Amino acid sequence: GARPSFYGEGEFYIVKTKDVSIQGRYLGTSYTAGLAATNKIAVGGSFLHGHTITVGSLDSGDIMVDGVAVPELKEFPSFYRLHSDAIITYDSNGHLVDQATERWDRRVVHMDLPNNVKITVMRWTNYIDLRISMQNDMTIDGACGNFNDDPSDDSAEAVYSRLGVHVPSGENLFNHRADLDFTMTEQKLLEICSEAKAAEAHEACMKELSGLNGAPENPVERHMCVLEHCFGANEHALRMAKRLGFAPQLAQRL
Repeated sequence: GARPSFYGEGEFYIVKTKDVSIQGRYLGTSYTAGLAATNKIAVGGSFLHGHTITVGSLDSGDIMVDGVAVPELKEFPSFYRLHSDAIITYDSNGHLVDQATERWDRRVVHMDLPNNVKITVMRWTNYIDLRISMQNDMTIDGACGNFNDDPSDDSAEAVYSRLGVHVPSGENLFNHRADLDFTMTEQKLLEICSEAKAAEAHEACMKELSGLNGAPENPVERHMCVLEHCFGANEHALRMAKRLGFAPQLAQRL
């Protein structure tokens, strides 16, 4: 499929099927000059029998089940059995998603879950990398795509048209919504979006966000929606922002 990028903040569907919900909270970091990286994921749905597992960056707090920190997983390495077919292991093993991180100490969460769903989360200081393995039940959608062998409908815009920009309030697995911010880097990227593309994006976002979740339109959410429409197909928006001088001198990646 395609490899869309999501640069705005908030809660998004990474994977959504009729039984499985994997949601990501994307937040800006100092390393990414305010462009969003995955800060935390929440895993739920009927396949987990009503439970929710939340794993985030090292800065974001403890590994949680049903909104409560799991005492067993505060130790490292450690192991926790949620029920007979849901096991969480916390150790330093696992193949890295990003080889640039190999110089750091590994803190890896392995979730072996029902329906042969396997999720590996590499916890870094202020963001996470993750790998998901699961069967395609033909109802799959989200940021990972819909796996219908048609990459043209895996773009950020196509995903938004099917699922909305952010996870609706009634479906949000996190215990609260993240406070949205719109950074100077994001604003400058918007300013170089072509006039035609920006007009098209504004029109699409007005439709997508109008009355979303029964709430008034959020200006920050609208800006982020336009940013996604303009740059969602760009895998290296941060690299471009640095090249154009939009991103300030960044601190060493932690």
